[in-house]
Amino acid sequence: MISPEFMQALLATTLASSAAMAVVLLLRGAVRRRLGASAAYLLWLAVPVAWGAVLLPAPRVAVLPMTAISAAMPVATRAVVQGTLMLPWVSVLGGIWLAGALLTMAWLLRQQHRFVRGLGTLRRRDDGLWQARGAAGLPAVVGLWRPRIVLPADFERRYTARERQLVLLHEQVHLRRGDIVVNALLAAMQCLYWFNPLLPLASRRCREDQEFSCDERVIARSGGARRSYGTAMLKTGLALSPLPVGCHWQDQHPLKERIAMLKRPVPGKRQWFAMVLLAAALSAGLGCAAWAAQPARMETAVADAAYYSVKLQLDVDGEARGFEMRGQAGTPFAFSMETAAGRRWEGEFEVRPLDADKVALSGTLREGGQIVATPALVVMIGRAASIQVGTKDGGSLFRMEAVVADSGAQARPAQDVPAPALQARAGVEPADAPASTVGFAEMSPPRYPPSMHTGEVVLKVEVAADGTAAGIVVDRSSGHADLDEAAMEAAREWKFVPAYKDGKAVAGKVRVPVRFAMDETTTTTEGGAS
Repeated sequence: MISPEFMQALLATTLASSAAMAVVLLLRGAVRRRLGASAAYLLWLAVPVAWGAVLLPAPRVAVLPMTAISAAMPVATRAVVQGTLMLPWVSVLGGIWLAGALLTMAWLLRQQHRFVRGLGTLRRRDDGLWQARGAAGLPAVVGLWRPRIVLPADFERRYTARERQLVLLHEQVHLRRGDIVVNALLAAMQCLYWFNPLLPLASRRCREDQEFSCDERVIARSGGARRSYGTAMLKTGLALSPLPVGCHWQDQHPLKERIAMLKRPVPGKRQWFAMVLLAAALSAGLGCAAWAAQPARMETAVADAAYYSVKLQLDVDGEARGFEMRGQAGTPFAFSMETAAGRRWEGEFEVRPLDADKVALSGTLREGGQIVATPALVVMIGRAASIQVGTKDGGSLFRMEAVVADSGAQARPAQDVPAPALQARAGVEPADAPASTVGFAEMSPPRYPPSMHTGEVVLKVEVAADGTAAGIVVDRSSGHADLDEAAMEAAREWKFVPAYKDGKAVAGKVRVPVRFAMDETTTTTEGGAS
């Protein structure tokens, strides 16, 4: 299954690489006239730089944890008002993309196979080169893992001694520069981004600049010989089929323009310095722009944003549990539930308003650490909506009923999280409550230890009838003693809503997962997390 994260990365890299390709296409002609063909070829370095920049961590992260205020939702059967499940566009688009990528790959492999088959049986020469039975498209550099120069059957008859020297130098320049790797990357981009209409044009122009640059290097190293080199170009046979992974004299290359380029002077040291500086500046500039243009991984909730109360009733393989969380719109909240059979389900959701009566409840469900589903529901305010998800092996079934209530735009005091934005998140898992479930009344996050370790501590808290923590033990350690101690220290100050039985407060127990995670930027929290 194609994940939403992959589709988002595919879209982001498409936009970044397309912008870089458009800039290079606009500049390459002027740069080639002023600084030479090699300078135009170097400009294409900006495309992979911009592509990789958007895969780096976003420039800022602003994740505000929600406050768990109560878990008093009784576990009981109730009528379910059907929610509207959004169409799984991610799966549909992912399937279309995968089909296109496979078809494009098959098409390129067919071209590669047709070219190689046209060479016939290769014979190794005494000089270490290889000679084919055919002549179309040769000489060429063929093979990605073990690239080799392949010569036509009539190589000695077709070219003079000087022309043979120049033709071999041309292929050796391709080999030494690693141009065959560049062409392989272009072929891979054609498979990944087959839907991008700008890519075929950019790919052709990049390979043209590659040949122009190679011609320029040959003339520079041969001390001139422009006439002999031009004659060798005219004698070289054009290929019957393109060679996606390789370097050869393709019929797409503008031969007339290549011969005209031979009349231009070879770039000197100043031009080489200018072209390297220009390529580095363009690549760095486009890379920084692509990186900075990314949205933060989570939007910061504004101070006057609406608050929502979310009541969740979970049922995993017949075991039921209830939660209630409250926080600002757009702020993620998390929960986890582990069954007696060892099945552990985790969810992270957020609520976003659609209109006065409806909200979107979307997020990710994991079982055993693996993403099982990314549900998206349209929920009517105050009415229940439900989803049901099963694992692929059919061994576990997860049901969730959600009721979202509008709590209005409530101002909450905030406190700064010490730099570098170390954040502890806690959730509540009821355990052994006699009647109604224990919940939180006041909850402040733990102080992050100086070690900057990350991990999750699960505390088991005995809650007295007056709401105080009567006993705290580590039910599951994070593996770091300082995190365990920090979580226990914070839990001693927490105030709980006690469980009730027959209208009276009674003692109860809760399990509290406390997650210590490190973000890239300083944010503010609301005093608690779930």
